[in-house]
Amino acid sequence: MNAGLIFVVFVFSRALHPMIIDWSKHDGALDYSKNSPAVMSQVLSLVFVNCVAFKDEGMEGVRKCWKFQGASIFLIIGLWYAFGDFLEMCSMGSMKGGLYQLLLQSKLLITAIMLRYFKGTEQTELQWQVLVALTLSISAFVMVDSDSSSDGDHALPLMGILMVLFKVAVSCYAAVLSDTKLKSFSDMTMSAKLSQMSLARVIASLVIATAMEPAIKPSLHSDAKPFFYHWDLATWAVTVSFCSKSLITLYLLKVLDGIQKNVGEALAVIVIFVGQIAGGSSVFDQCSCLLSLVVVILIRIYGLAGKATCAPAQDMMKFQRLVS
Repeated sequence: MNAGLIFVVFVFSRALHPMIIDWSKHDGALDYSKNSPAVMSQVLSLVFVNCVAFKDEGMEGVRKCWKFQGASIFLIIGLWYAFGDFLEMCSMGSMKGGLYQLLLQSKLLITAIMLRYFKGTEQTELQWQVLVALTLSISAFVMVDSDSSSDGDHALPLMGILMVLFKVAVSCYAAVLSDTKLKSFSDMTMSAKLSQMSLARVIASLVIATAMEPAIKPSLHSDAKPFFYHWDLATWAVTVSFCSKSLITLYLLKVLDGIQKNVGEALAVIVIFVGQIAGGSSVFDQCSCLLSLVVVILIRIYGLAGKATCAPAQDMMKFQRLVS
C-alpha cells in the first residue's frame, strides 16, 4: 500500500474514534457504562488475533496464543492499558472529540520527562523549547475553546482535562513497560503476544469496571449501571472503533515512524473540527483553527529536531510509536 495512502488512513482512523464517541452521547453525556466498550473491544481483538494465528499456522498457532508465557507481565501491562481506556471514556464524557484529541498531544512532553527518568534519554535544548511552545499552544487552545463554548463558570472541563493528562501519563508508562519488559519474549509470535495482551486487558478492564462502576442495585447506588446498560447501535460502533483503532495502528506503525504518527494524530484534530462543522454541532472558529495548525507545525518541528540530533533523541521518536 502506498505510504501516503497509509498516512491518510491513519489520520482518519484517529479522527473517527472520538467522533464516534461523541455520536454515542445522549444530550452531551455517556449513558452507558464507560468501561463496557473497552472490554468488548478487547474481546473482539482476542477473537481476531486468534483467527489470524489459525490462518497462519493452524491449530498450532492458536495453541501458541494460549500458552500463557509471561502471563504476570502481560497482566500488569494490560492493567495499565485498560486503565488508560477507562480514563479515555471518562474524559470524553465531559468534552468534545476535537479538544480531547488535541490534549493527547501533551504526551510528547510527558514522554520526554518519563524517558529522562526511566531511561536517561535526554532532549536537546531545541526540543525542550519546542515542547514548551507546544504546551503553551495547547493551553491557549483549551482557553479559546472554553470561551467559545461559554456555558458560564463550568465552560472549562477541568476534571476532563485532568483525566486526559492522567490517561496520557498512564499510556506513556504502559509503553515504557512494554518497551522494557517484552524484549525477552522475542520467540513469541505477534499473534501470541497480542492474544495475551488482549486477554490481560479484558481481565483488567473487568476488574476496573467492578471497582469503578459496580453493577449493583440502584437503591444502593443511584449512579450504578449494569454492564450492557443503554447499549445501542452507537455503543456497538464505539466498541468496533476501539478494536479497529488498536489493530489498524499496530499494522500501520510498521510503515509510519514516530514523527508521522504524531503529525497524523495532530492532523486528526482538524479532521474532527471539519466533521463537527459539517455535522452542525460546531461553528468555524478562526482562533481554534489557527492554534490547531500551530500544534501540527510544532510537532513537525519537534520531529525534525529529533532527526537532526544524536541517538538518544532518535530513541525518543522510536519510543513514541508505542504510545497509544
